[in-house]
Amino acid sequence: MVFVALMWASSLSVINLHSMLVVMAYPVIMVCALKYDPGATALISAIGSLSVQEIRILRENNDEWHFALKLLGNRGVSALCAYAASAAFHFFWPHPYMAFGDLGFLGAAASSGVAWMAAASLIMNIGIILSRPQLKLTIDPTVALTAVTAIAPSVIMGLMATALFEHGGLIPFVLAEWFFIANKNFTQRALIKKENAEQINIAFARIIDSKDHYTGGHSERVARLARTLAEAARLPKAEVEEIEYVARLHDVGKVNLPDSVLTKNNLLSPDEYEMVKKHPAWGADLIRGMQRIYGDKHYRAILEHHERYDGLGYPDGKKGVEISLWGRILAICDAYDAMTTDRPYKPALAADEARRELENCAGSQFDPELVQLFVSKVLA
Repeated sequence: MVFVALMWASSLSVINLHSMLVVMAYPVIMVCALKYDPGATALISAIGSLSVQEIRILRENNDEWHFALKLLGNRGVSALCAYAASAAFHFFWPHPYMAFGDLGFLGAAASSGVAWMAAASLIMNIGIILSRPQLKLTIDPTVALTAVTAIAPSVIMGLMATALFEHGGLIPFVLAEWFFIANKNFTQRALIKKENAEQINIAFARIIDSKDHYTGGHSERVARLARTLAEAARLPKAEVEEIEYVARLHDVGKVNLPDSVLTKNNLLSPDEYEMVKKHPAWGADLIRGMQRIYGDKHYRAILEHHERYDGLGYPDGKKGVEISLWGRILAICDAYDAMTTDRPYKPALAADEARRELENCAGSQFDPELVQLFVSKVLA
């Protein structure tokens, strides 16, 4: 009952994200495979692999007959894989004791994972073959590769869990499994949150660029340049990714500008220019209401990407290191892409001309050290 309960809890920690399948239930099954006989392992796996999600999905996509058939079929698959895993281990390690320092024992444990993987791959490939209009005996290598990436880490975790169960008893084993399950669930939520933030950023960038077809793709190009410059500055990986995200949003405040200003074919009037100068503050205020996704660094980067190193920029006239590092990075990347892109009121500069312009403005408009990095690393 304890093993079945742990497997039910583990079923909540199986997720397919970025083409990676992580199986948290296998370490529990491996403990069964190493501790008990193949029949008991198969029974525990068949019952424990049943989940509410599986029942819901099968009910939504099948009539009653096919629902029952697939539910039983899935139980059979789980039982067969577990039986193969346990039988393989006990064949290579017929002793009644555990010897975690013995290479023979470790090899038998590895064979358990290989047997599970082989059984799962064989069953899945048979299903693929039978689903085709014409019977053709081919093996899909991607199925085996997916099984390897899913099972290999779980074999190591299974050995750790077995050692804990063997030497610590049931309670430490259960507590450790619950810890791993809870940690995996937390990681899943963090990854999903990150993906949602990425999708929101991309959607915002497309909305911004769609407002002005002359600058279409500007946000994505600035994001790529900002990432490369941040890497050249040897910033931490997590910070590099954050700078790339916020770079896509640097012009989000332009959604408040009327099309007559945003797509004007000649120079702006003084009043129109004053209106345009408000877009960094508008954009910063927009993301300030999304605290779960964006923080103070994102806010400042958007607010300050038109500030100048000499203090003559907008909206607040900050200068030097008063401007955030992210804001100084965005200022260079935004200006370079603007100079090398055709605009209604001026043609694009060649890359060499834009580079010289950055160098000429180093120390006045832009951070001179970042300009040197941009020219030597990003434009190299």
